[in-house]
Amino acid sequence: MAASTALTGLVLSAATQASGFRIPELSATGLGMANAVVANAEEPGALIYNPAAMAFHEGMVFNGGLAGLKLNVHVDPENGEATDSTGKDSFVVPNLYFMQQISDQWSWGFGLSAPFGLETKWPAGTFQTFADVAALTTPLIAALEPEASKIEMVNLNPNVAYRLGPNTSVSAGVMYYMLRELVFNTQGISIDGDGNDFGWNLGIQHVAGPWSFGASYRSRVKVEAKGSVDASSVLPPGAVTSSDATAEVEFPDMLQLGARYAFNEAWAVEFDYEWTGWSAFDVVEITHSTDLPGDCLCSTNNWENSSAYRLAASYNLNDATQLRFGYSWDETPQPDKYFSARVPDADRQLLSIGIGYDFGTWELDAGYMYVLFDNRTVDRPASSYLTQIATGGGTDPNGTDAYNGEYESSVHLLALSASVKF
Repeated sequence: MAASTALTGLVLSAATQASGFRIPELSATGLGMANAVVANAEEPGALIYNPAAMAFHEGMVFNGGLAGLKLNVHVDPENGEATDSTGKDSFVVPNLYFMQQISDQWSWGFGLSAPFGLETKWPAGTFQTFADVAALTTPLIAALEPEASKIEMVNLNPNVAYRLGPNTSVSAGVMYYMLRELVFNTQGISIDGDGNDFGWNLGIQHVAGPWSFGASYRSRVKVEAKGSVDASSVLPPGAVTSSDATAEVEFPDMLQLGARYAFNEAWAVEFDYEWTGWSAFDVVEITHSTDLPGDCLCSTNNWENSSAYRLAASYNLNDATQLRFGYSWDETPQPDKYFSARVPDADRQLLSIGIGYDFGTWELDAGYMYVLFDNRTVDRPASSYLTQIATGGGTDPNGTDAYNGEYESSVHLLALSASVKF
């Protein structure tokens, strides 16, 4: 049972800068405008957000870059010592997009991004309730206390775009989600795994004078993660302590709608709305070898669909230089009833600035973003749920008073990218 519980951590992995464990920053251009670029048909750095914009670019365009992230996650637990997450707190996330115009109507492109991920790690004893209940019942309860959780993935995304007329284009693409590294440790159990699967995406772009409109939809993707479990430190001598294990992880679908207005040759603003179908992340069913205790675990998360509201402005300082500004408010999909410290999520605000310099054939872009999470207080009523787990009444501590406390998070992001036109 304890080993089965460990696999739950595969899908509870990150505190990131959009709702849940999503990373929406796909280019330096987008980052500098708080990701409000789905209606932007002009900038190469917007193509990865809405590939339908390919139809408004000529020749070949390549955009690639890196985003550096500095993450801080802090908890002051009701029963335990205040501490910061001790996992890796600095990350570099790559992104690229290439497109080629085939004819006056057709274009094709290919994008690479990392739409989900990051890492948390908690020292032993951070959530003391696990140890307190274990001392009164069984040491296996201590194995439920979270330690390291990590997810690293890449989305490979080829697309085609078709220009319906001088002002409108549509696109369609295939998404290939590669879960490159999935790691989960409790204070006594380790697990690793990976997996991959396909999804699809659609886009539309319309330009009408100073106005432009865009929409992008990306499907849900269900990935079967295959891994191995090692519970040698918590199971008795002579017991089977390792096994293969699998879990189906369903990543959410996403809908983005945007409207952009250019007041003149210098100023433009854009407003985007983003809906993320986090209700896909409800019950995760985990199975492992029958040689280990227990056959299956259902981990209940019951996340809710969430919304984000994004506003951006750009100012052309001269023919070559563009200044960018952005603000976004993102709501959390994670209800208190199913809160887990593996993803200490909260509503957040995103503030960003950016700059682009056009050399003609080349364009360089840079952006900075600060993400401030609302402080989150978890105050679940005291219960005997962990004791029930010890006596065979379940295996899922999500939403229990074991995670009561104050949670604070923030993220700094800096992105650099280059575009070249052929």
